[in-house]
Amino acid sequence: MTDHRTTDADRPAPALDQHVFITGANGFIGRAMAERFRALGATVTGVDLVADPEHGVIAGDITRPEEWADALDGVDVVIHTAALLGAAYSLERAWHVNVLGTQRVLRAAVDAGARRFIHFSSIMAYGFSFPDGADETYPVHIEYDPYTDTKVNSEAVVLAAHTAGEIDVTVIRPGDVWGPGSVWVRSPIAEMVKPTGFPLPNGGKGVFTPVYIDNFVDGMVLVLAHAEETRGHIYNLTDGIGMPCRDFFGRLADMSGGKVVYLPMRIAAPLANLVGALIRRTGTHSDLAAGTMHMLNRTGTTSIEKARKRLGYEPLVTFEDGMERVEEWARESGLISA
Repeated sequence: MTDHRTTDADRPAPALDQHVFITGANGFIGRAMAERFRALGATVTGVDLVADPEHGVIAGDITRPEEWADALDGVDVVIHTAALLGAAYSLERAWHVNVLGTQRVLRAAVDAGARRFIHFSSIMAYGFSFPDGADETYPVHIEYDPYTDTKVNSEAVVLAAHTAGEIDVTVIRPGDVWGPGSVWVRSPIAEMVKPTGFPLPNGGKGVFTPVYIDNFVDGMVLVLAHAEETRGHIYNLTDGIGMPCRDFFGRLADMSGGKVVYLPMRIAAPLANLVGALIRRTGTHSDLAAGTMHMLNRTGTTSIEKARKRLGYEPLVTFEDGMERVEEWARESGLISA
């Protein structure tokens, strides 16, 4: 492998003299942000279902902030990442966490006197059938899917608070955040190495919208550093590219020795619903659902020109470099054979 990687010296590095509180702080994105923010001078604390005292994370449920809201005292910025991800939840449960939970965290932040609230939405707020180059002015679209529904509605909750002048709000719409240890690596490889393989609808022609974890964190550093340019705004944060799902997941299959199974959409969606429901009835979580197949069959790409022009955002880690790092991690962690 050719070592042509970016280093920390290449990355944006403004001084971050702020107290940042992250919900979902133990997650893949939360941990990566906290590490980088601390390196740039920020104080970082947070909440997650399981405490991590070493990293300033307390245990708590975002739908019950009254049990942990005192941890918001003195916080400048709340970054709300905690959510149920994917389509494999009932609409009622997804709404309870992703919409009601967001509203309750927001109220706690307002009551504590935090100045800013940065809300993680998703490019899925555009629905499944947005066109190439969709930017932040493209209308959101609620689909027959709990994830898109609740992401659209959670945005409405936080933007209403901004409009009312209660707190400065920024909405971030990440692409498919990937990298060593991410769900976009672990879960597909785990399925690929099974005899049944990893299912992709429509010949893998659907569009995957990657954003490598370091690139995403760099974007969030710039969001923190540019309060005026981000207040009241929505930003797409991706690698600025889209690719057929067969290309992204095909690379994971090649490195793992696994396989991808291509199914017509008319079969993939109902089959995913059936198999996923059976798996979940055993008490094991599965992301298989019709909505997952529709997500993997998206038609368009998203624009990052707004983040480029207003924040100076530029993804530094290329897809090839990211895949090299993923393969190294996968072999070192034992996810695939050395």
